[in-house]
Amino acid sequence: MAAFVPQAYKAVKTKKTRDLALSTYATLVLTSVLWTVYGFSLKSPAIYITNSLLAVLALIICVMKLIEG
Repeated sequence: MAAFVPQAYKAVKTKKTRDLALSTYATLVLTSVLWTVYGFSLKSPAIYITNSLLAVLALIICVMKLIEG
């Protein structure tokens, strides 16, 4: 998850996502949401907290990518 923090920060700060692949971040959102659901089913905070934060970071980048066009 920590690897995506600088990318999300830079995307928000510069408002530039031209070089990022939307499909990569959309897939990351989907897989993170699925892992979050799985973590809740196991009652494992380590899984659902980490993956829900990752989903939020990836979703921010997806939204910015869609806005930028």
